[in-house]
Amino acid sequence: MKKAALAIFSVLTAFSAHAQHRLVVADKDTHEPIAQASIYTKENGKFHSAISNDEGVAVVNFEFRRLTFSHLNYERRVLTTLSDTVFLSPRYRETTEVVVLNVEPKWIREKLRKVVKTKQKVYFAQPRVLGYDYQTQSIDRHSYYAYQSKGLMQMKSLDHDHYHLCQTEGRIVSVDSTVLTDVVNLRRMLYEDFVEELDGGFISSHRFSQNGEFESANKNELELVFRSKKHNDDRGRIVIDTARCVIRSAYRITGTSSNKRERMSSVLLSMARLLSGYRVDKWNRTYHVNYVELPDGTMYPGEVSYKFYMETYDKESDPVIKEYEQQSGAGFPNMEATLRLTAAPSLPDSIAWVELPGSWYLRLSSDKERLQEISLSHLPAIFDIYKEED
Repeated sequence: MKKAALAIFSVLTAFSAHAQHRLVVADKDTHEPIAQASIYTKENGKFHSAISNDEGVAVVNFEFRRLTFSHLNYERRVLTTLSDTVFLSPRYRETTEVVVLNVEPKWIREKLRKVVKTKQKVYFAQPRVLGYDYQTQSIDRHSYYAYQSKGLMQMKSLDHDHYHLCQTEGRIVSVDSTVLTDVVNLRRMLYEDFVEELDGGFISSHRFSQNGEFESANKNELELVFRSKKHNDDRGRIVIDTARCVIRSAYRITGTSSNKRERMSSVLLSMARLLSGYRVDKWNRTYHVNYVELPDGTMYPGEVSYKFYMETYDKESDPVIKEYEQQSGAGFPNMEATLRLTAAPSLPDSIAWVELPGSWYLRLSSDKERLQEISLSHLPAIFDIYKEED
């Protein structure tokens, strides 16, 4: 107990040893707060970071010469001095105002059910090999990790239950000598594809309204705003071609309640809590996809972006540490990833495919699955140390 008390004291002492700067990270256009923005620097060989909370508030309690602000949906910004509010410029248009027409189109559920009925032959029927460019970044209190992988992707189809990749280029940037590759977010973006998960249950459990301000060159396209009937933390927008009954793009935000219900076994979560006190206090997930249509009318996810933030604890008796991490905005990995799929060049005669297993967040693994995870973490990659000027 004395050692634990000393550890907590040292953490809090370090927290108060530096001048604290409390700031708000906000959208430059709307002035709305930005949650889970990463704020980080490397000074004198040490990496420091903070993360903005749900109100966009972050506490910087470390020295810096250059401080980087980044978020998946915003342009990166580097500052040498801080003000009370730091504005970031939107990279995507998800933040634009939506004018919702309250009346749900009577025919829209029929159109969505048609998407579900025909999606296999439109999105997954053809065995297809595409070029891929995957980038992921993870930041927590004392570490920075970035990984880029390029190569060929064999898409899931009626003939293939899993995605497969053949990496031709790999690069890791980290603050230490860790040389593991990370395709966890790649698997999540692929296996948690919006169209693949769209089913009758999703349609019946959500309300849909039309965005009255949406404009498109295609007169058959409209944008639907959706929200869960039971969970306020599940919402988003989709663009649907009502003539072809296909989804052109999708944007979905889910929070703790809906994520725990949809993506984590309640039995395993209860078991983990009983054995180790493991609990999930916060779980935010943002997913965006644009689909590309080929001349034959089939479609695939051309651009995907994914943001993941989860606060977890293994012990019930850590209120001081928890309070520190909530105040400083640190202690938990803030992950962001992007995937771009394009038409592949001419294929080599022989390809060494590596299978990508399905995505997961909490599970019991077999020996085979553990070996597969280890293999995926050792893909060939060039390693670089994260430098202060990066």
